[in-house]
Amino acid sequence: MNWLVSPPDESSDRFDTRTLAVAVWRERFWQTLLALATLVPVGVLVATVSIFIHESALFFREVPLWNFLTDTQWTPQFASRKFGIAVIASGTLLVTAIAMTVAVPLGLLAAIYLSEYAPDAVRQSVKPVLESLAAVPTIVYGYFALFFLTPTLHLGIENLSGFNALSAGIATGILITPTISSISEDAIRSVPDALREGGYVLGLTRWETVVKILLPVAFPGIVAAVTLAASRAFSETTIAAVAAGQIPRLTFNPLVPIETMTAYVLQVSLGDVPTQSLVFHAIFTVGLVLFLVTLSMNAWGQWLVSYYGRKMAGWEIPTADDRISTPEAIADRGQSERLPAADFPADFETRDEADFRMSFGRRSAIDRLFAGLGWLASLLGFVVFGLLAFQLRVGLSRLDWEFMTSFPSRNAESSGIYAALAGTLWLMVLTAALAFPLGVGAAIYLEEYLPRNAFRRGLDTVLANLAAVPSILYGLLGLAVFARSWQEVTGGRSLISAALVLAVILLPLLTIATRAALRGVSQQQRYAAFAVGMTRWQTVRYVVLPAALPGILTGILLSLSRAIGETVPLIAIGAVAYVSFVPGLSWEGLQGSFTTLTTQIFYWLSRPQAQFQEVAAAAILVLGGIILTANAIASLLRERSRRR
Repeated sequence: MNWLVSPPDESSDRFDTRTLAVAVWRERFWQTLLALATLVPVGVLVATVSIFIHESALFFREVPLWNFLTDTQWTPQFASRKFGIAVIASGTLLVTAIAMTVAVPLGLLAAIYLSEYAPDAVRQSVKPVLESLAAVPTIVYGYFALFFLTPTLHLGIENLSGFNALSAGIATGILITPTISSISEDAIRSVPDALREGGYVLGLTRWETVVKILLPVAFPGIVAAVTLAASRAFSETTIAAVAAGQIPRLTFNPLVPIETMTAYVLQVSLGDVPTQSLVFHAIFTVGLVLFLVTLSMNAWGQWLVSYYGRKMAGWEIPTADDRISTPEAIADRGQSERLPAADFPADFETRDEADFRMSFGRRSAIDRLFAGLGWLASLLGFVVFGLLAFQLRVGLSRLDWEFMTSFPSRNAESSGIYAALAGTLWLMVLTAALAFPLGVGAAIYLEEYLPRNAFRRGLDTVLANLAAVPSILYGLLGLAVFARSWQEVTGGRSLISAALVLAVILLPLLTIATRAALRGVSQQQRYAAFAVGMTRWQTVRYVVLPAALPGILTGILLSLSRAIGETVPLIAIGAVAYVSFVPGLSWEGLQGSFTTLTTQIFYWLSRPQAQFQEVAAAAILVLGGIILTANAIASLLRERSRRR
């Protein structure tokens, strides 16, 4: 067959240098934009640290550091002002200690059961429900602590106050239990199977294998899980503000009202504090203490995770081949080579006899008992969701069209969530529009352009630290920058300022999720694109992004569901209790006042009337429906991506 071949001097076969130049300039343009997006998290961290240090310096001009550390009173609003950080720090430590007392045993038992005991079918059904506890908005846990845990505990503890640290600590412990169980399970499951098999060969039961072999090996990962959970409990705000009370006192009695550091920041944020006042400087000083403590705890936890990963990656299990690998080696050592008797411990037979003195039946009973306790701990998600459904049933009677289309009111009977629902939806749209391009762009630059060097490791550290910063601190950052410094643009405490705050909160989370999705695209697809002459940006646009899109969308939806549940930073930035209008489709409308479902629930829970508890329960049901829908869509996208 004769193929038609065009003459070599025709323009169709000539190399077009103009096309190459356009491609090169386009590559540089996009690379520059992506690099700028990567610098945004660095700018956020620098701005956060600078503002908190500046405001703290102004505070310590009027309050000596020694008094700040040693005073035993916290009375910023009184005529004789006292700023003893130990007072509100004791409340924070008390709630954290109670939370860890609840979460550590429950999380470890659930992790061990899911890793070593649970069949695959049970694990696949129980684990998602348990991990879903971490996605429940903290305002819901505050409601749960105030209206279920406190009345229930009061049945057995007569001197329990209506607001107390015990209920807040238990609710916070439930919140952080999935963090401990998930990370600890990963650490236990990553222990080489050869160690398990060695324990079983020695006659150990499953429980004895876990205690004597698996837990010691997985100890660094478990400590990291506990550290990260403690950091989360230390910085929790909404639960403490709703259930623990707001009475600063230096005490470690869990039965009385207390005030935590985060609850104090929230309390001051509810009012309009003058910018140059001492109280305004005080909330930033408390925020700086929170920032330094949580940063230290998370840095230690990240170091432990990294250390644990390196240790497990280099773990080698000795085998018989390490000792007898070739026939020549066997001949050199001799077929009759035996371990000298002197190498055995003198009490070898005595210790062996003592170890197995317990009957096999008793040891098996202990193993079954431990399996049962782990099974009960793993059912925590089902128990909590069941109790929430039981407690929230009072809100079902309020769920009607009038409730959905009415504005909030000082009269509970006529209150609705129309303004809060519209504000939430508006906030999600604006937050996605701000955070999506920055988060995805930073992830693309880090994964596809930036080489693995010290600068990249530094950016990884910045993102990890930003993801661990308490949300109340982002609220203070927004108050100082978006609501005060950028007031001419944002309108002050407005919907635009709130969207900027949520975008800053979601930026590190979205970047981390997008990077994970990009890593899931095989290198062969990139090599194939380069082989046909694509530039790096063309490879990213036409090959990598389409393949990673389901994972990216999953990260976006999960991040937005996190944003929907935020309460504290929105109150700090200016969410109000009653709004009788819906933000308009204009810049002036977005510069106005706003409210959201979570903030509306918070303000309703602060009212003593029982009718407001019912409307708060109804609003929680609507909020839960929105979050469950977002999580369900994210799960479907993740499953679809996995099948593809």
